[in-house]
Amino acid sequence: MNSDRTVTLTDVIWRRQTSLLFAAILLASCGASAPAKPDIPQSVSPGWKLVSLDRSELPAGLSADGAPTCWKAAYAGSGSGSADVSVCWYRESANAFEAVQRVAAAAQTVKFQEGPYFVMVQWNGAAKTELTALVRAIQKALQTH
Repeated sequence: MNSDRTVTLTDVIWRRQTSLLFAAILLASCGASAPAKPDIPQSVSPGWKLVSLDRSELPAGLSADGAPTCWKAAYAGSGSGSADVSVCWYRESANAFEAVQRVAAAAQTVKFQEGPYFVMVQWNGAAKTELTALVRAIQKALQTH
């Protein structure tokens, strides 16, 4: 008795679609995971020094949509300047973009998105040129991720 089965075009298409579905599920389950810590500069010229970088809660006014993982950094500037930097990582860049749109503007605060990161910098007593250097250095450091 011959048990050879004829493979139809429908069988081939079904197997291909099933294989693609399994591949998509596998890729989704291996999705991006939060980095251990954001790789932000330890120091920035002209005088910024990273004092601390720790996990934190969501900044006030930030939605939990997209399940962000957040850190809070403290920088000491030359003289009496200081800056608190909130960095929240999202699985999807669209959630970081939405966070920038939703968080209300505030005095002495700048917010921006860099890929999957939402960043908010709040400063006190810092000169504009020093603050600009800090923000640009953080942007550049997060671009590589």
